[in-house]
Amino acid sequence: MKTNLLIIIIMLLAPLTAAAAEWDNTDVKMWNEGDITWADFKGVPPASGDAPVSSFECTLDVKKENLGQGREYFAYAYMNKLQSYVTDSAVATPARLRYHQLQFDALEVIRRRFQNEIGIGMTDEQVQERLAFYRNMYIDQLHNIDKETNFGNDNSKVDEWAYFTQKNLEQTATVELPQTIPSNWGYGAQIGLGGIFPTGDINNTFNGNFTFNAGLLGSYRRIQLQATVTYGQPGLDNRNVFNVFDEAGRPLVDVLDNNASFLDFTVSLGYSIVKTRRFAITPHFGMFWGKYKWNATHLEWTQNDETGEYESRVTHTETQKFKDLNWMAGIDFDILLHTARSNDDFWFGRREQLSSSLRITPYVAHAVYNKENPAVKGYYVGFTVSYLGIARALKLR
Repeated sequence: MKTNLLIIIIMLLAPLTAAAAEWDNTDVKMWNEGDITWADFKGVPPASGDAPVSSFECTLDVKKENLGQGREYFAYAYMNKLQSYVTDSAVATPARLRYHQLQFDALEVIRRRFQNEIGIGMTDEQVQERLAFYRNMYIDQLHNIDKETNFGNDNSKVDEWAYFTQKNLEQTATVELPQTIPSNWGYGAQIGLGGIFPTGDINNTFNGNFTFNAGLLGSYRRIQLQATVTYGQPGLDNRNVFNVFDEAGRPLVDVLDNNASFLDFTVSLGYSIVKTRRFAITPHFGMFWGKYKWNATHLEWTQNDETGEYESRVTHTETQKFKDLNWMAGIDFDILLHTARSNDDFWFGRREQLSSSLRITPYVAHAVYNKENPAVKGYYVGFTVSYLGIARALKLR
């Protein structure tokens, strides 16, 4: 047989999806599964008389792996067993197997270099461009190996190439599966519904009400700073809120509408005492600014000459309000709903991890309105149920 007709077939342009399917069965052998043996050559030699005495096929490819917090590329070097064959057991010698192992080792050196570049951070397009580049580099290297070793027939040259290839393997660090993790800094927003229910003197004037809320937040590790605005329309139990009467005890003020508007703004600082991949508990404490506003009519009482009874008439209307700055405390219960990673860069040219959560927040706040005439004070017991979105820039680990 003509050993100088040995041909190395490299499937370098196979679709990624086809390669991914092969990785899940026994028709391939990864480089890190150990040295190749003649038992790995399962292909059927072609019927042509010009066929090489043995053929070894290996492939460089990439696949996206699920890392728990997203999917990242990982480079693979593997042998295609069904495309690798030996025509005669007489040529299945350790020397020829060493030659094929050299080809496999040379591909692994290139895979590691490629993986190093992936670890720095690449877009999908860049990964495909560098994959084509390294595949072409491997083809060129195979041509040099074949030329200098006479297609594996010069054992001394094979030993020389194997020695330097082994040195390259030792000097090229084995790259772990690339890990990109969220940075310690994050930012986000929330929007939701809730309710707030006053106690004490406040409850004697204003009813509890449902609320709409929206907010922004920033975080560093377990520390969280958030600002939230809440709006609702409570009913009024006291139609003469400031208790303005004439000498006969008749009210000089009445409400124009049956509802007031309620607005509160909170800024709080919290720390997550529990933080897992799916759940977080974050107590927080901060500032509460509350404001009630309603439309009121000013009344004038006159006596009816015919009936002798006093009747009121509206002299003018005005907007009245209560407002106060005080403290609040609450606890955020966050339940993770979904996590994704951006394909394109966001702020500062970096990809980001985007997560959404259901946030349930019970809280309590204190307020003292109209401090001098007389004070209307009490506590609020409230809750919000919000949809929360948080973004964190991705960094390499």
